[in-house]
Amino acid sequence: MSSVPRPRRRLALVVAAAVVAVDAITKAIAANALAGRGRVAVLDGHLHLLLYRNHAGPGNSFAGHPVLVSLLSLGAVLAIAALVTRVRARSTAVALGLLLGGGVGNLIDRLVTAPGPLRGGVIDWLQASAHGGSMNLADLSINAAVAVLIVGGAIEWWLAGRPRTPEPSEAASR
Repeated sequence: MSSVPRPRRRLALVVAAAVVAVDAITKAIAANALAGRGRVAVLDGHLHLLLYRNHAGPGNSFAGHPVLVSLLSLGAVLAIAALVTRVRARSTAVALGLLLGGGVGNLIDRLVTAPGPLRGGVIDWLQASAHGGSMNLADLSINAAVAVLIVGGAIEWWLAGRPRTPEPSEAASR
């Protein structure tokens, strides 16, 4: 049995499940609402909605190799899932949950969308500008995880350098 507190693992898994669910719902809505519509400008043109099937990896890496991208995605999801079993800090649990949920959300698309398993394209529907790359909520979740790791790590580093104040129960027992 692992010495990792169960609430931390549970938090990571709840966050991941929420990301997968919200990502799937928004992709289904986008696929229905945006099919055949072309680019839709929102927020005074600062954001665009455009349905796009992304068969490549992040930043268009490994374009033309959807099976490789799917296998790399599967490997990343398995590695993140393994890290969840060792998580100790709450911020790390949230970050790993965001990473795991984003990875699983996109991996599901690669496994179940046309043209078939490991060859499917991720359903992207957001563009930050008319010429920017496309993304979805799973991608945003992965980006948010990086921010949580950076901020959480900075806070832990800052707290580690501060003298620890004993709890009132500890002070009374001295």
